[in-house]
Amino acid sequence: MIELKTPHGLHVNVPEIKAEDPSPKFSIGELDRIKDYYSENGYVIIKNLFPRQKCTEIMELWNEEVKSFNGYISRQTSAKPQKNIKNDKGWIMNPILNLQSMNPNFFSKFRHFSTENILCDLKLSNIFSWILNDDPKIVQSMYFEGNSATAEHQDSYYLDSETNGEMVAAWIALETITAKAGRFFICPKSHKIKLDDHNLYNNISKNHDVYIQSVVQKIKDENLTIRAPILNQGDVLFWNSLTMHGSLDSSDLYNSRSSITCHAIPNKKKLIQLQTQSFNVITQKICNTYVFKPRDLSIFKNRFMFNIESNFPSLFYYVRKILK
Repeated sequence: MIELKTPHGLHVNVPEIKAEDPSPKFSIGELDRIKDYYSENGYVIIKNLFPRQKCTEIMELWNEEVKSFNGYISRQTSAKPQKNIKNDKGWIMNPILNLQSMNPNFFSKFRHFSTENILCDLKLSNIFSWILNDDPKIVQSMYFEGNSATAEHQDSYYLDSETNGEMVAAWIALETITAKAGRFFICPKSHKIKLDDHNLYNNISKNHDVYIQSVVQKIKDENLTIRAPILNQGDVLFWNSLTMHGSLDSSDLYNSRSSITCHAIPNKKKLIQLQTQSFNVITQKICNTYVFKPRDLSIFKNRFMFNIESNFPSLFYYVRKILK
């Protein structure tokens, strides 16, 4: 066990071996136990949900099409176009946003495989469906390789189902995540704790830090446990949109933390963004999963606007602000 800190200095005992890890792992067939543990704790881990072959193939496509690309890609941290930022190991440090919307002219194999074989995997869909009581609608996805830490937060502040607290997210370990490689951390049972609603004083555009500090303070005030579970290749951690979580900074010089995150709501429900904006999004059904493709770059109009935003950002954001 090693002691690390969250981005805002909260202590976390990070297990290095199975015997040190208090988070149980379930097999895909234990559906009732999975749902019970998730309902009580706000998260649950399924072991070996993805076979090694799938994990290896998507990482190979990442290396082949994404890491070698010198142009702009939408990024998770800003939702804006940005070129790859690599560390001295060659790992991409600015994670990408919405694999299902990537430009097929540059990332045809990566986009297709990640959408068809990862996001819409039948075993993943079955777990989502069991928890959501409906077919899953994937509304967001991300790919991480290197990691620069994610602050303590709840996903519901950014997006959720129209029934607040209904969205479920999944963190898919494409490789075994070592203790110092930027582990996902989570506060069990924190989905049962009420935080302030989105308002003028903690809104994402102007006072986002106020919101983050409120989460950190609540973890302190409630003396919440923080766990950073061991995730081996193919394991998947599911969590509730109200569960407080984040990721640790990476200090491992030899191991990346390749992983995919996706967020799903019940197919029959609308998407809520920033706790205020409601959307009845258009989706594509693939197997048992419905996929929303925000700013889908297979569409010419979206590619045109993306190129303007990438190459003339000041003009793009100025015009967008005027038109709001």
